[in-house]
Amino acid sequence: MDEPLIHALDNNKTQAPPEHHGPLLDGEAELSFELRQPFYMEAYHWHQQIEVNILYQGALTYSFNHSDVSIESGQMAVFWAVTPHRVKQTSDNALMGIINIPLNMFLSWPLPQEFVQQVMNGGAISACHTEVVSFAENQRWIGAYREGHQVRNQIVQEEIFLMLRRLCSYDYHAEMFNSIHEPPLRHTNYTGYKNVQLMVDYIANNHNRDIKIEDIASHVKLHPKYAMSLFKNMLSVSIKQYLIIMRINHAKLLLSNTRHPIKNIANHSGFKHPSSFFAAFRNHTGMTPQAFREQSQQQTVL
Repeated sequence: MDEPLIHALDNNKTQAPPEHHGPLLDGEAELSFELRQPFYMEAYHWHQQIEVNILYQGALTYSFNHSDVSIESGQMAVFWAVTPHRVKQTSDNALMGIINIPLNMFLSWPLPQEFVQQVMNGGAISACHTEVVSFAENQRWIGAYREGHQVRNQIVQEEIFLMLRRLCSYDYHAEMFNSIHEPPLRHTNYTGYKNVQLMVDYIANNHNRDIKIEDIASHVKLHPKYAMSLFKNMLSVSIKQYLIIMRINHAKLLLSNTRHPIKNIANHSGFKHPSSFFAAFRNHTGMTPQAFREQSQQQTVL
């Protein structure tokens, strides 16, 4: 292990958490960072955040529902950690930066629709990190969040968004896990996880249509009230909120990349009435669709 990385690891050393059997349905809503050696995990687990793993040294192999994904030094992996996963194998010299992004935060960012859908549909994104994020940046983010400075923390959030946006500008590989397998240690919530994943998949493919909660619940053969409760308990966001966020993100992309009239964009994003689109867009972004379009076009010119 290189001397500078040894020093960094010593300064950021964390104890391996106790072994968890079954899912981790934690409700963490804050961005979090780690820099440590990855460790073998006997049991599958999951949680609600988007997980970014940046491997600076060594190699490791994940298992996602019995399907293996391997990354080596210089690579990174991005996935929605609600998919049951574990570290199956890791080299002794491995060193990894870990970023956990709250789901609401991830969905609020205007990232390419294809990338968001690949992540939310259970894909594991892998790519070379050397052009996307540096070891020094990872250390700086950890240090900034330890300080707890509000303005600098906001800047870090923006830099994480830009890191993912930069990732999308390069070639990356998406390993999709279309079939849901059962982990070796069955958990009472696993059927619930499968139903929520199917609902998320249905929303990803149909959010720009005039679908309702009843349609989503019917897709997984659940009563609407039970489907809403299950979704909220698993993801800490309601079906309605999630659907609106997906529609707003769709609209952001159209506003940034097309000259379509805003009324047409509202309709193409799944909003039945322009007034509901304007209200939802202002509520989620703090600005009107026209102001967002002007700002995004200015950033493109710069």
